[in-house]
Amino acid sequence: MGIIGMKIPGRGRLLASWTPQPLEQQKHMWEGMVPAPTPGTLTMREAIGYTLSRPVSTIIVGCDSIAQLEENVRIARDFTPYNDQQMAALAAKAEPVSKPSLFFRFYDHDNA
Repeated sequence: MGIIGMKIPGRGRLLASWTPQPLEQQKHMWEGMVPAPTPGTLTMREAIGYTLSRPVSTIIVGCDSIAQLEENVRIARDFTPYNDQQMAALAAKAEPVSKPSLFFRFYDHDNA
């Protein structure tokens, strides 16, 4: 048995490079239960590094292109675990956008 890290960048919402849809459009998306008014605050390197620094066996990272896949492989190859101070700093950095990144926790699967 092992722990799998999934939704590392919260479907992109944790990433500073993510551009949120207009709020009116988000209301019609299942992720819109927790609207995301601003871009994220982390880089993919930070998001992956944070997760790999936790006690996980593997991570699942979605990719939209070969370039993203290659970037994720580079990040994994260069990975060095973060210390407690770095982990706390990343958690604080992500805090302003963390709840919208956890939209799936608020999804009512019974009424989908």
